Amino acid sequence: MNEWHETRQLDWNALLFVGMGNRIKSDDGAGIYISEELRKQGIENIVIAENSIENYIGKINRYKADTILMIDAVDMDEEPGYFKLVPMDKIENTTTNTHNLSLRTISSFFEAENQWVLGIQPEEVSFGMGLTSRVQSTADRIVCEIVEKYKSNQKIMKP
Repeated sequence: MNEWHETRQLDWNALLFVGMGNRIKSDDGAGIYISEELRKQGIENIVIAENSIENYIGKINRYKADTILMIDAVDMDEEPGYFKLVPMDKIENTTTNTHNLSLRTISSFFEAENQWVLGIQPEEVSFGMGLTSRVQSTADRIVCEIVEKYKSNQKIMKP
């Protein structure tokens, strides 16, 4: 079962989507894929932070968003395609060195008061292009659900 019920706590009027991942590592590109599909649906307040989110801190802060929703492949020991929306303060800080910063550590550099992670359980993260079928199906479903929830609140933020 997926955990999507927390969307009622998102501030859809001041929301910045941040798609994360590495598109050449199969399902690790899920956050990027979802973000690109949201753009195709007309949602403009999106940052695609490919590979190293720390390189996008300034760009993300320029949006002056009240809420950031980071979308990324996350190993949660669940079935491939499982997804969960989690407030940043519930994310474990697993920083081990300066070259491997956790989302929790990176989030401290963002000015947004509310920060969330939409994690998608990957099936495959070895080198390869494209999402596996189960993660692709989940990603497409997430896009449809976000677009539906977002339609009534289309305030577009510009950096």
